[in-house]
Amino acid sequence: MRNRLLNLSPSVTARAFVALVIAAGIVVATATGVPLRDPRLWFWIVACGIGEMLWLRLPLGRATLSMGSTSNFAALLVLPVQVAVPAATLGSVLVELLVMRKPAVRALFNAAGTALAVAAAGSMLHALAPHGPFVLRDVRLFAVLFGSALTYYAVNRGLVSTVLALDGALPVTLVWRRNFGWRRDVFASGAAMSLGVLVADLHQQTGPVAILFVLLPTLIVFEAHRRLYAMNGTKPAPAELALEPPPKAVNE
Repeated sequence: MRNRLLNLSPSVTARAFVALVIAAGIVVATATGVPLRDPRLWFWIVACGIGEMLWLRLPLGRATLSMGSTSNFAALLVLPVQVAVPAATLGSVLVELLVMRKPAVRALFNAAGTALAVAAAGSMLHALAPHGPFVLRDVRLFAVLFGSALTYYAVNRGLVSTVLALDGALPVTLVWRRNFGWRRDVFASGAAMSLGVLVADLHQQTGPVAILFVLLPTLIVFEAHRRLYAMNGTKPAPAELALEPPPKAVNE
């Protein structure tokens, strides 16, 4: 995607896209109100925030990736979407502002992207299983979970790849391959989402204490993910990327 839209510079177009995503995320996260009196909201804000704290830097620019998908997807499976979206959104923005000390625009963009990804996955989940996923069994349950996880993944990675592509005047497909790619990202992301399913299922059986049982597996998946990206970072960049100007700082 070469950025020639309205003859704007890459940075201007990227900023416009960031502003659009932030506005859309705020609308989605607050559309049905934020249930501040619901104790489930506060528990899952903490749980989603823990996932956001396990982060690593992507190869291109200064974008980051976190294990938030594990807790975000689990929240979506056990909560109404009206609670899951604000929980994941607030967990993201609070950790990035207060713990990771990211600039406000980056934190808001990341939180808005989380809101949009969770809302899109929630819509897919409701369309495939209007009475909830765990009332299904066998291949139907797998199909529902796979479709919802794929939706979350596509929205999340699509937003990150698009803003990096606009900011660096690079093709979206090239940015996606450079930062993610099938071999590097799909299995690790699938493992993170699978842990989210396990958290949700255990939560249904044992309650909130279930999250304690998956902390160690989550750390193991995160470490595997980190090593994959570290190995990729030691390889020389493709020639096609080397010819392009380096992108500016943009976070997931």
